[in-house]
Amino acid sequence: MNSQIAQPRLYSSKESILALKAHLSAKQAKLPRNSTIEDYIIYIKKLSNRLKQGPLDFWIPNVFRRVIQVIRLMSSEQGLLQIKNKENNFKDLAHTIQRQSSRSKTTVETGTETGSNEIQQNIILPAIEQVLEELESHSDDINTFASTHFFTNEVLLVYEYSTTVLNFLLSAKKTRNFEIIVLESETETLGKQFATDLGKHQLNVTLTPFTNAYAIMQRVNKTLLGVDAILKNGGLLMHPGTYAICVLAKQFAVPVIVLSGAHKLTPKYAFDQTTFNELVSPLKINSNSSVDQMSIGITFDYVPPEYISLYITNQGQYTPQSIYQLFSDFYDVKDEDI
Repeated sequence: MNSQIAQPRLYSSKESILALKAHLSAKQAKLPRNSTIEDYIIYIKKLSNRLKQGPLDFWIPNVFRRVIQVIRLMSSEQGLLQIKNKENNFKDLAHTIQRQSSRSKTTVETGTETGSNEIQQNIILPAIEQVLEELESHSDDINTFASTHFFTNEVLLVYEYSTTVLNFLLSAKKTRNFEIIVLESETETLGKQFATDLGKHQLNVTLTPFTNAYAIMQRVNKTLLGVDAILKNGGLLMHPGTYAICVLAKQFAVPVIVLSGAHKLTPKYAFDQTTFNELVSPLKINSNSSVDQMSIGITFDYVPPEYISLYITNQGQYTPQSIYQLFSDFYDVKDEDI
């Protein structure tokens, strides 16, 4: 499946970062002559707001926040910017520096003035490359946990199409045998495509309508979900129908495991189904709907943290109660206004 269709969030995130890189490389950015780190950060925030595709586009601001955080960490290490509580970011900083080991390094002494071109070449562009590398490798990093979460002959429930879940299952298949049940959404047909792609790899797959969720849940050992956004309170936003699945899973004591790249960490809080949502025509969601049907379509389901068992990300595994630690490492609170 085309990556723009299969992974639209990842695709838009990459394209926005590449646009930032192209602007800076072509010297199209409107920056002061002797730009400082803060000048670059202000410009990146402005560009994020320009590229953002509406109030429910969380993913472009997320990757720009990450770029800014890496810039802060790298410039702090090189003595260009003082960061408070630097000890709290030491682990993340070490990871950033390790990623840079394959590239040539230029040392900038503490306290010296550095030209804007030198800042761009030695800090800004390497920070962008760092984030692009994280986006490219996030699925492989998540897959390292695949063999530790399944037992042989377990029944796994998945919902809608998720490339991250697909790759995770293919990685787990190398050491485990299991059955997969794919729930088909009532508004889209991506579940059928998901089941087809899984079947191509000789996995034991069953496709069933969403209305069968209650009947099959008693057979399920674990539920695996992709996600549109992980919120700071430990909840998530996902395709409509996800909330019902998670409530049902909790009723049957079935663990809900969410797989996601850290670029979907969204420093926002939701309190109900309407905090981050959009009401749309049912015809927009399901072209087979009749104009006479008195129904309203929504973009997301909000799932509160109490219905999630575990988040598996490319930065590690976290419970909903501890996910705030990843937010602290991944972003700077000063950049949540993007």
